[in-house]
Amino acid sequence: MRVAVVGAGVGGLVAAELLSARGHDVDVYERWPGLGGQAATLDIGQGHRIERYYHVLLATDWDMRRLYDRLGMPDELEFRESTVAMFAGGRLHPFTTPVDLLRYRPLSLRSRLRLGWSVLMLHHRHRGVGPFENITAREWIERSMGPEVYERVWGPLLRGKFGARADDIAMAWLWSKLMLRRQLRGREARRELLGYGRHGWEPLFAALAARIQKAGGRVLIDRPVARLAREGAGFVLTPAAPGSFRRGLDPREFEPTGESERYDGVIATVPNDVFEALLDPPLRQALGSAYLERLRACEYNAAVCLVLELDRQFAPFFWMNVVDADIPFVGLVEHTNFVPPGRYNGRRFLYVANYVDWSDPLMRGDADALISLYTPALRRINPAFEGAWIRNAWLFREPHAQPIVTVGYRRRIPPPRTPVPGLWLINTTQVFPEDRGTNYAVRLADQAVSGLLEQAQGAGSA
Repeated sequence: MRVAVVGAGVGGLVAAELLSARGHDVDVYERWPGLGGQAATLDIGQGHRIERYYHVLLATDWDMRRLYDRLGMPDELEFRESTVAMFAGGRLHPFTTPVDLLRYRPLSLRSRLRLGWSVLMLHHRHRGVGPFENITAREWIERSMGPEVYERVWGPLLRGKFGARADDIAMAWLWSKLMLRRQLRGREARRELLGYGRHGWEPLFAALAARIQKAGGRVLIDRPVARLAREGAGFVLTPAAPGSFRRGLDPREFEPTGESERYDGVIATVPNDVFEALLDPPLRQALGSAYLERLRACEYNAAVCLVLELDRQFAPFFWMNVVDADIPFVGLVEHTNFVPPGRYNGRRFLYVANYVDWSDPLMRGDADALISLYTPALRRINPAFEGAWIRNAWLFREPHAQPIVTVGYRRRIPPPRTPVPGLWLINTTQVFPEDRGTNYAVRLADQAVSGLLEQAQGAGSA
């Protein structure tokens, strides 16, 4: 069977590696001149790479952990203790342990106790997401934890992530955060452990690509797909010219080049709107109106990520959520408070994170403009901060970073198996109730490969 995989993120690479390991002929097409998709890395010099958008693993991310084991790379993953803080009321408050919650002064003691008790009861009484799919997070929090907890903790965090849609977000989304990010038994009862690649995530991408190529497959970076059409029981894929990534994400803007290729099956790992734009009119029509409606019903917020190399430590915490509404970013991740700076020859890195609507002004402008905008807020968090601390800066924007999970979201998810035999779609909109992440890309890839092969076997025996 000859299969095209569109996208060389974690899901695409895992799908291609699984197919090639089973003897199938696989080509991977990637628009960007590099591997990893939304987990792609940045060359920071001196032989080091860090990711463009920050990624860690939870202790419960077993699909990724098993992938490292299967690739013979278990020692590449290391789990380290995390430190979390909330910037509220003009100062940083530790927010890692139950004791930190009890000491969290922006909330009244009664609200602190209600918050802690509600999370504890969630873990003990609500192991399934069902009761939370048709109620908003705001409604559940105000009823269970109290209005003050929503106003001073969850409301600001949800607004930072989802903007004007914050009050529409389903409790199912927050349920998965509270249930999966932190365990209340075992080693994590008093601390949080997060996973990171000992040499970043690039070795994982390289290992997957090497396996695909060793099995005879191709990994074609800077080689996007301009068009996908149906031909008989298979598909015809038309590639686009190298450098097309400079034209954006819409494949209709790419210049077709080279010979078209025929495939028996296709697994696309691109966002919904990009997927629809790939298809020629007859193939799009073959999906049917119901499937197209699901594709179009899923919404995204964009990520704007400013990566700063600093000449000193910014703050004593790793993960800093911002509650104060007058700060123009949602959080800070000081990577070298988690992975020691010695790993990078003493260099230090700070991520300044934002989630915005596609029309937000932050989707325009360069790194210097954002530094100018953010500097007063960074000084609010650390009054000693000066622009002279910045050695290097990189700016990245991802329009499809965060699916907007509102009430009834499950009913709007497009299934990985499309109505067209042999055509599969896997992307972040299908991760539910969990939040999007590399772990679930691995899971979706496995499901798509198994489904595609079963489908082909059924067609062959018919």
